[in-house]
Amino acid sequence: MLSLVRLGMALGMLTVGVIGSAYAAGRQLVASDVLQIKVVGQPVLDTPPRIATDGTITFPYLGRVQAAGLSEDELAERIKQGLIKAAIIKRPQVIVSTAEAGVYYLYGYVNRPGQYPLMRAMTVQQAIAAGGGIAPLGTEWRIQLKRRMPDGQVMEKSAKLDDDVEPNDTVVVNERLF
Repeated sequence: MLSLVRLGMALGMLTVGVIGSAYAAGRQLVASDVLQIKVVGQPVLDTPPRIATDGTITFPYLGRVQAAGLSEDELAERIKQGLIKAAIIKRPQVIVSTAEAGVYYLYGYVNRPGQYPLMRAMTVQQAIAAGGGIAPLGTEWRIQLKRRMPDGQVMEKSAKLDDDVEPNDTVVVNERLF
């Protein structure tokens, strides 16, 4: 019986450790985020890059590094391994933080139109909720999503509530028809 209690406690501690490390990993980085990257003891390598639309950043000595889709901790580890592999620093300590998150725009018949930070993967419904919800004259049946494509063209489509919002998207809630 005592060994079962110990096993239960050990599993509980392991669960808390896994949840804690997942939380510590941070949010996923997205295009247009501005980062602050510090390499301890190497001020020449401290950089504030913006994640490009292709999801990469430029880092000294390493060139283009994939950043979008990673957490801050994962990007720090990727840069650390790159510096070790390139024989730039033997034991680097890399710290990555988000200085400015990507944004999306919300306007039309919503309670609080404006620019909002895109702090994590978000749906149209969640984006509208962040803006205080749909105003009395608005409708969830006539929502438009505007997105600038890599070729510079603006794609406009009818959006569903579960569509994903990407950095620099514009969500437009239109007036309901009577």
